Amino acid sequence: MISIDRGLLGKGQLGDVLERHAEYGKHVDRLDIIVFSAPGFSENKISQNVSSFPTNSKSKIRYFFDAKKLGVRLFNQNKYDLIVTQDPFVTGLVGVKLKKLFGAKLLVHFHGDFWQNPSWLRESRLNWFFWLISKWVVSKADGIRVMSEGQKDKLVKAEVAEEKIRIISTPINFEKIEKACRSQVADKGFKIILHVGRDDEVKDYKTLIKAYKLVKAEKSLRTVLYQAGADKQIEIAMKNEGMNMNKDDITLFSLAGHKDVLYLYPQADVVVLSSRSESFGKVLVEANACGKPVVSTATTGAKEIIQDGYNGFLVPIGAAAALAEKMVYLLENPAKAKAMGENGRRLVKEKYGNNLEKIIQFWQKIINSNL
Repeated sequence: MISIDRGLLGKGQLGDVLERHAEYGKHVDRLDIIVFSAPGFSENKISQNVSSFPTNSKSKIRYFFDAKKLGVRLFNQNKYDLIVTQDPFVTGLVGVKLKKLFGAKLLVHFHGDFWQNPSWLRESRLNWFFWLISKWVVSKADGIRVMSEGQKDKLVKAEVAEEKIRIISTPINFEKIEKACRSQVADKGFKIILHVGRDDEVKDYKTLIKAYKLVKAEKSLRTVLYQAGADKQIEIAMKNEGMNMNKDDITLFSLAGHKDVLYLYPQADVVVLSSRSESFGKVLVEANACGKPVVSTATTGAKEIIQDGYNGFLVPIGAAAALAEKMVYLLENPAKAKAMGENGRRLVKEKYGNNLEKIIQFWQKIINSNL
């Protein structure tokens, strides 16, 4: 595997990334992961047969060259049947190069919603360059894994062979979530809104804080915003809206691991996602699995998970007022919120319960066929 997730190196992981890859390792003889990183990281032994290796690159420009060099070294030491890249960009380029050198099959993941996404292209001029790279990488891939039907549709419209594409979202450990969510939480005397997200502009903390400010204006509600997994972006958004943590009941949580997120889900009355772009939205699935209703902007991924009005609500991207309106509705109607949460619990378990098995089967199919 070739990844940009430094959590695989055992530092600053968000969610269950280490546990998930250890689980992958139970289905293969060996899993080695090259991770793009700055200097200062060490090899991380995730499980008996799963290890991650940092590039320790002196600059981002060096990621490709250092990852390729590391890949060549690993291929010279071991036999690999499949190369899996986290995206069709620089990790994808490395995958194409290693495929050409050693003849292994190549699976490219689409974790982000970027193809035919004007919002993503506007974020940076460099994204136009990455868009061109992705088109070339996709043409060389033996398989493509996407997170949603919307992503697949975009690829098919771009004349990517449909038989190479599988819709398989990130596996969820439902047993672990359900166990954590059995814990009883005492009434704190206020309503809790939970947002979980990394420090990334795509999460649109500006819209989140604007929406929360509108919720706070509802004098009939006493609310607290729990934010897990980010601080810089949300603090900028708070400053721009003239808000501060103590006065406006905003609590920031640093996450040491997935268990910290699982501790927060049972406490929440509603879980919100304000992203401009999501290919999936694992937080929404985990929240529903915990029996919590969700409110999200209508990203490609969220539209796959949420049946509007059934297990949560969808609102237009960037629409702070609509986001606030739906949160207030759920907070003021706890019986309806509970029913939507229970709907979500049944829905996501049925829809995403066997994704790990689907991933392993796709690996086998790519290796054993001429996809």
